[in-house]
Amino acid sequence: MREVPIASLVLDFSLYPRPDVDSQHVGYLAEAIRAGNELPPVVIDAASKRVIDGFHRVNAFKRVNGPDCKIKVMEKTYATEAEMFIDAMRYNAAHGRTLTRYDRVHCIVKAKEFKLDDEQIADALHLTVETLGQLRVERVGRLRVAGLPEVPLKRTISHMAGKSLTKGQQEANTKLSGMDQAFYANQLITLIENDLLDTANEQLMEKLQKLNELLDGVLAKV
Repeated sequence: MREVPIASLVLDFSLYPRPDVDSQHVGYLAEAIRAGNELPPVVIDAASKRVIDGFHRVNAFKRVNGPDCKIKVMEKTYATEAEMFIDAMRYNAAHGRTLTRYDRVHCIVKAKEFKLDDEQIADALHLTVETLGQLRVERVGRLRVAGLPEVPLKRTISHMAGKSLTKGQQEANTKLSGMDQAFYANQLITLIENDLLDTANEQLMEKLQKLNELLDGVLAKV
């Protein structure tokens, strides 16, 4: 283990087992750093300086100490990028911010790029092969444009698993928070039934008017 300039590290998202970095979790880690807590060293590939484990920590240290600071790293040597991705999955599944089901499906889809078999993926994600197969069936869609890869689906549209998505539907998928569709309807119903809507909020009222128009169309089709 040694200290290196944080600016020398590479955050290569092609090796990242999550679709993005959680800014809220970065904030929690930043507070821990300010409070004097010592975080585990960031794991990197010795040759390329690519981060294998510690994307959130790198961002937290940058937030607190700036881009010119030094941080502790543990260097490892890998023969292939596939080995790097396996290790990245293993580290992220074992500690830190828990991998969500969506994160795990993201890993399953991305693992195809590295030609990893189900046993390797399941072992790295601490899953059974059966559970991995179930996730693939329930939470993977495919873009309609030929040649484009499969895509992990948020739970909100898990009914689209195994089906083809338009580019617009895929973009919408990335914006969803991941709750069941009935959850959103129930939240709105609760606000309305208990007279808790902020009717003075003009933007909200415009959105509800749009929602009303869209619902008329949906219900007419049903």
